[in-house]
Amino acid sequence: MPAFAEHRRSPPVLKQIRPGMEASRNAVRKLEGRCREAGVKMTDLRRVMLHGILAAGAGATAIGIWKTLGLMTDGHPPSLGSIQRNLNLLVARDILCRDVAPDRLWHYSIAPERRGRLAVTFVEAGTGRKIRCRMPEVAALLRRVAAEHGLAVQAAAITVTSGTGR
Repeated sequence: MPAFAEHRRSPPVLKQIRPGMEASRNAVRKLEGRCREAGVKMTDLRRVMLHGILAAGAGATAIGIWKTLGLMTDGHPPSLGSIQRNLNLLVARDILCRDVAPDRLWHYSIAPERRGRLAVTFVEAGTGRKIRCRMPEVAALLRRVAAEHGLAVQAAAITVTSGTGR
């Protein structure tokens, strides 16, 4: 019978990455910012994974990312299950793209940033008058809520009534 550890292995931390093996700090910070905007909590494992994703390059498979992390952490990468769960989360939140190649493997790359701004409009229920909302916090909240359900918001119209308390 194989012997298994009674507790989980401690997750990798940034200081376990060998000197000179980490990805560009600016690229990692940019991805961390995108993760925060999408509502992804940044853990030590996810930070190390971002380094591995960037170092593995576009079109890397989960195995390729795992092998890259193994080289970066001197043979102590996170488990493949942890990597796949986090890759699925990053794909669901539009941070990574997943493509299926002819070899029937999933290949991951960083998703392009959204260039367009989200148009949020308030529509007055009684008159149909449209009022543009220019608050980026509202757009960020709508994106975060949609991302939790695996959706992306293209535009939003919110029906409102007058403040008379009807």
